[in-house]
Formats: sequence, C-alpha cells, structure tokens
Amino acid sequence: MAVAIPFLILLLLGTATAHEKKIRESWDRLSNPQKVYQLYKLLGFRCIWYCDGLPTKEVSDFQQILKEAVHHGLNPDSYKPVEGIDPELATTDSLIRLAYHLYYGRVRPSELYKGWNIPQKQDRVLQTLATLIKEERLKDLFSELTPKNREYWFLVGQARLYRDLSSLEWKPIRLSKPLSYGYRDACLEEIRFRLFLLGDLEEYTFSETFDDTLLKAVRSFQRRHGLPDTGVIDTKTIAKLNVSPKERLSQVYLNLEKHRWLPEDFKKAVVVNIPSFELFLIENNSVRLQSRVIVGRSYKEDFRPTPMLYSRIESITINPKWYVPVSISVKDLLPRVKKDPHYLTKKGFRVFQGEEEIDPLRIDWGQYNERYFPFRLVQEPGGKNSLGYIKFNFPNPFAVYLHDTPDKHLFNRSHRAFSSGCIRVERARELALNLLGEGWNAKRLDNLIKSQQTQTIRLTNPVPVYILYFTTFERDGEIHFREDLYEYDTILSRALSNSGGRR
Repeated sequence: MAVAIPFLILLLLGTATAHEKKIRESWDRLSNPQKVYQLYKLLGFRCIWYCDGLPTKEVSDFQQILKEAVHHGLNPDSYKPVEGIDPELATTDSLIRLAYHLYYGRVRPSELYKGWNIPQKQDRVLQTLATLIKEERLKDLFSELTPKNREYWFLVGQARLYRDLSSLEWKPIRLSKPLSYGYRDACLEEIRFRLFLLGDLEEYTFSETFDDTLLKAVRSFQRRHGLPDTGVIDTKTIAKLNVSPKERLSQVYLNLEKHRWLPEDFKKAVVVNIPSFELFLIENNSVRLQSRVIVGRSYKEDFRPTPMLYSRIESITINPKWYVPVSISVKDLLPRVKKDPHYLTKKGFRVFQGEEEIDPLRIDWGQYNERYFPFRLVQEPGGKNSLGYIKFNFPNPFAVYLHDTPDKHLFNRSHRAFSSGCIRVERARELALNLLGEGWNAKRLDNLIKSQQTQTIRLTNPVPVYILYFTTFERDGEIHFREDLYEYDTILSRALSNSGGRR
C-alpha cells in the first residue's frame, strides 16, 4: 500500500489534480499505475490524449504506432487501451507497456535461461516518453526506444518482407534424388520460383533445367542457411526451402526480442554467437576481428550446451595446462584409455590420486567408471594440449572459457558443435594480440609460446565478453538463418506465447 501514499498526502492537502484523482480511482485496474503517475508528474499532470473532451493528434499518432508495432514482433491488440477505464489513463497505460516492451523486451531472459546475467539497460523510458510528448514527437517512439544497432533495424525491414510472403501457399517440395548442375527435373521450376521469392535468384524465368543461374542461387541460399555451399540440392537444402515464410517471420520476431535484452552499444567487447559458430571482437560498434568457433554439443544423447552469459576477460594464459573436469575424464577420456592404455602418455596427461602422481600404465582402468573415478588428470602444455597454446579466462559459474585448439581441421565444418561447453577459437592468436594491447606483438607472443612455459597475463582493462544466441542475423546485406541448436528459441517462443503481453 506504500505506493498510494502520495495520493493520500495530496488529498489531505487538497491539492490533487483531476488526473491524480482519476489515477487513484483507477489504481487497481491499471497495469502500471506507478509509472502512469510518474509520467503525468513529468508532464505537470497535463492531458495527453483527450483535452476538454476532444481527442488530440497524439491519439492518431498512437494508432499509427500500434500498426507499426507488428514489424517489431509485437501484437498491436495487446496494447489497445483497456475498456472500462478512463480513456486518457487507459491509453497512457498502454503506451507505457508498449514502450517498456520495445526497450527491454516482453520477457525477462533471466527467468528463461540458467545463468543469464547480462546487465540490464538503465531505465530511461518514462523520461523519453515525456520528452517525446512535450515535443510532439510521439511518432519517434521506435527510433528513440528500440536498439540503435544496424542489425535490429535490418531485421525490422526483413519482418516486413516476410510478412508479405507469409500469406503465400508454401507446399513441401518433394525430392526424389539429389539434384546438381545439368540435371532436368519437374521440381526445379518450383525451386527456382521459391529462390526468386526469397531473393537468392535475381530474375525468374520458367525452366526445369539446373543451369548456371540456378546454381548461383542455390549456393546463395545454402550460405544464408549455414549449409555447405556445394550447389547440390540435397535433403538438407530442401528441408530449409520447405520452411515457410510464416515460420521464418516468427524466427525474425524472436531475434528482435533478443536484441532488446542487450546493452545499447558495445564500445569494446568479445561477442560469441552460438548458432552461427562465430566470434567477433567489437570496438566502437564495429567488427575488428571475426573468427570461426566450436561450441558445445547439441546431441540429445550427449547434450553439453554452451551457456549464454556475460563476463569480463580478465587474463590470458599462454601454454596453459588442462586440469580436466571429472565429467570429461569419465565420459571422454576413460573409454579411450580402456581401449589404449598408452593414450594418456601419448597425449601428455599426468595422473594424480590426491597429491600423489601415478604412472597411468600401472592402473587397471577397467575397474573405474562414472560412479567411481578417484583420479585427477592434468594435460601438460604443448602442441597436443586440448586447450592449444592460448586460454582466455573470465569468471563464470559454468567453468567455461575461450581457448585455442590443436584440432584446426574441425573449423572447416559448417556445423561446429563438438566441445563440452567451452568455446574453441580458430583465430585465438590474433584475438590474444588484440586484447593484450600495447607492448605486445606477434614476435613476443610467438617467443612465449615457443618457450612452453605457462604464463598468465592479466589485462590492464578487462574486456567484456557476451555469449549470445541469435538464429537470425544480417551478413553482407542478406538475412541469414541458423538452426535452433539447443532449442533456446523454442523456450523463448513458448514464453512469449504465455506472457499475455506483460513483462
């Protein structure tokens, strides 16, 4: 009841305005009564929508805003003023709810994803609304409160395009065999037309022949969907082609929501996007370095997802030792040792029981399993070390980190979910040089690596690291889609469906 105190004081003093009295009377029926009161206070308790019984131009502005909201993934019907409440207050209540959803998103990610800890943006919503209303610029609501980054607005534009396509019939295309350049098949005409609609084929002409123009379009489509751009129309390519524009529109909406959870800018940060298997070093909102990465496994029988999180890279270890987690020791290494008793020795592992080091060849590994494994495995630095030559350290509750790897060949795969949760970085050396900063160059770093001595260098200025999950994004002016690797999108979709328009 503490929130009602301002009204009681005003009534006792006999100075309550008409709007204050109406807010008090409607308090229990407004979704954001405190914020409604705060906004009117910023406006000096002047009317916004209905003055002297007549609608202002802001009413038509708000109606136009509701129409525009759909392109941002918001349902206009969720923000129509509630009947049975004073129209002035009901419209203000709806505007505030819409504004907060545009700024923060409709759901709280911390309630959906374990360990979500990305700092929330500073609340400037009511102050922005007050400014827009005072300056009669309510139509600028979207440009003022939505994410400023280019990616967000690119997706808004794509939402318009896919919304137009979503009304088209999208029957599944049946593929009897893989089709490649030079083939003739009746289904190629439908494939050609579909690629034209999706923007991969510049001009459409009827043809059932797999020609040069279709080959170029197929490769474009495959690249945009994270497939090997072989130019061969196989079952995986057809499966992506059969995803309807309506489903893709929903995917765009989900990713617009995720953008609203993030900071307003990235002055300097390392950003990992899990579904696209990529890392970016961002400086002043521009990409300074891009690298392929390997992330956690997505197999149902061996699910080891890389978590979404925020932290700061505080130090970099050169020639790291690998202190193997018990879970990895028993799941991954123990089966190999049982097949080959020399495996640990060949890979540079040392075995400890308590403080005592034990020769792995003297151990009967057959008697140990996931329930009983009293050993601690440590892999020495060097070319065989699973962490490679460089490890990036940042505190987090999942004990994950970025690191180099000796298995460089895996970066050539288009689908790179092979790790136990940590993130392997292809361009680890270049990333380290960028983060170490002044006083470091390639020669100094390479000499330290060659020394095989383990050394941890603390960064003068820790660098924020964001591990994110975007399945739709822009690349070279084109929209890209990726697989919902860990079904995080499925979780979000379900939450949005159940949110009822409230955050």
